[in-house]
Amino acid sequence: MVARIHSVSGDEDHEQTENPIARMIREAIESVATHDVRIQILHRALHMSREHEIPETGDRLHRFVDKHLRTAMEFYLGNAAAEAVMQNLEPMLKFAETIGSRPPQGHHREDGGLEAGRKRARSGVTRKHSDHPPEPSTSKYPTIEPLGSALPMVFVATRDRRRCAEIAQSIGSAAAVQQIEDVVSFLDNVKATASLGPLLVIDCVEASVQPSTIATLAHELPKNSAVLVWGATEKHRALTDLVTGDRRWFRCGVEAKPGDVAALIQMLLGKQPT
Repeated sequence: MVARIHSVSGDEDHEQTENPIARMIREAIESVATHDVRIQILHRALHMSREHEIPETGDRLHRFVDKHLRTAMEFYLGNAAAEAVMQNLEPMLKFAETIGSRPPQGHHREDGGLEAGRKRARSGVTRKHSDHPPEPSTSKYPTIEPLGSALPMVFVATRDRRRCAEIAQSIGSAAAVQQIEDVVSFLDNVKATASLGPLLVIDCVEASVQPSTIATLAHELPKNSAVLVWGATEKHRALTDLVTGDRRWFRCGVEAKPGDVAALIQMLLGKQPT
């Protein structure tokens, strides 16, 4: 059993398999923005809409474009550029309506197995016996593909991808490891995996989420989660106080290497309820 970490950033390989609506949206944004800015825009819009991928048809697509995508473009590009893209997308929305209104061919209703397969694709989880890979997400962040039964989830809040990669390599197949690069991603991923009792690693040396923010949000963490504070100092008093007062919170020093952190993670996972 192997947990793979891969970055999904809308690159050329994924562009060849994306749906027509997603491709038209991507091309419209890239007419006024660079590749990297387009990724930032789509990531922000997907997070705000709580969609795993760009909707293809219907009210979800209209809501995504009219509200969340517009807001994200205004944030990164300004009102004028955002309005220009919105005008270019109007024909696309009409095209999507014609697709959504077509009757299904061959059957009056979709086969249950196909629908289940689509749900698995949206979730980003691959089964051993699946014949098709999951549809790619447009998020720029790494996504986890645990093979077989669900693995323990470990989220590493760090801006240093190498530190996270070294932890993942040391842990191997014992858990699925994902880097967290902002507070929105932190909250969304923790809530999405609450039933799995995720383990959260807060890197205070290369912080991607401010430690003070983590301390403020501590009450929102799942009750069955655990938190490992890595490299906290006196200036992170809000976090270290939680380590002292909450049995779910643990600490390792600033001198700890990624391999040391991985060893602690494996020890903590062994204590997690099954």
